[in-house]
Amino acid sequence: MKCFKCKGEMRPAFTTFVTDTDDSCIVVRHVPCLQCDVCGEVAYTGEVAENLEKIVNAAKGTLTEVAVVKYSAAVA
Repeated sequence: MKCFKCKGEMRPAFTTFVTDTDDSCIVVRHVPCLQCDVCGEVAYTGEVAENLEKIVNAAKGTLTEVAVVKYSAAVA
């Protein structure tokens, strides 16, 4: 797969996903992704994006300010 940004080659990798909600910051570590070997752009498969949405929604109700979640533990 080619990078949408620079047309480099997208390769399987792992990354850290970070999002800010109204009341908190959620960090999901070791997320599978495709990463460009030229510019570093990151893309997620549809399945990973759906799982990230579920993880973020679950974390919103259980934290005060910061949550760090390991992707593989949250998906299992």
